[in-house]
Amino acid sequence: MKTLIFAIASLGLLTDSVFASNAIQLINKDNQGSTVYQTVNINHHTNVAAFNIYAGPHSSNAIVDYNSGMIAYHMPYKRICVVSRMNRNNFPNISQLDQMTNEGHPIHSISRSYGISRQLVSNVATLGAPIQAICRGLTTYWATEYPRPPPLVGGRACAGINLLILNVNLCGGVSVF
Repeated sequence: MKTLIFAIASLGLLTDSVFASNAIQLINKDNQGSTVYQTVNINHHTNVAAFNIYAGPHSSNAIVDYNSGMIAYHMPYKRICVVSRMNRNNFPNISQLDQMTNEGHPIHSISRSYGISRQLVSNVATLGAPIQAICRGLTTYWATEYPRPPPLVGGRACAGINLLILNVNLCGGVSVF
């Protein structure tokens, strides 16, 4: 029995080294001087990167699912998710993202802007398990990536989410504040 437990534990350590995950943590201050704790978890086995900001009531998360080509931005304080298809032509692949976080690239060195539509995602489960996990039970909107923030027309507003190396502008008629 002890041999079996040792073999299972050894297999767990081997699995972790073969399917390496990388976790980066950063503690800094926001514009008001409050402490903000950020993490980036990159899992090469599942091809998913998770960004987390722990900033009290304005905490937020993002999931980049390289398998499905989807990105989800989760704002629990508004009880909404915003999802978009990843533009693989200009978004770093998972190895590049891992390298950027390990090499200490400048904070917010990747910038993305999205126009949020009023179109709701009818079935979050079709977007892949990681997106479903972060957005399940929340109102989830579709968004389209733009090279720069879309023009503010007709009462549209933008919210910025700064996720370690990823700076995101979410703009639209949907209230994200």
